[in-house]
Amino acid sequence: MDEEKLALAGELALGLLDGEEQRQARRAMAQDETMRAAYLNWAESLARLHDDTPEVAPAPHVLRGIEGTLFDNSVQADLWTRWKTALLAPENREIVAILVAAKIGLLVWILYLFL
Repeated sequence: MDEEKLALAGELALGLLDGEEQRQARRAMAQDETMRAAYLNWAESLARLHDDTPEVAPAPHVLRGIEGTLFDNSVQADLWTRWKTALLAPENREIVAILVAAKIGLLVWILYLFL
């Protein structure tokens, strides 16, 4: 099989083609049996990859952010809550601790210089 057709079938199965490229690839697939077989092979391979991958739920703050962006018009009005949630998130605790320590160190140094 022509490698170009195989690559085109893979791009189509992955959803990488848009507009006119997608229409041309679908027309070519309708006319060429080997390209249709390549597309089905790609689609089945990708489906098996998906089946082997365990489902992972997003962290609660990520899910709230996604839902807020998609369904809530007041997301921008609630900027402070988003910042607070991001700062208190477990994955950001080290950064927050370092920033707090740096601020305390800076304040101690300033007090040392002027007192």
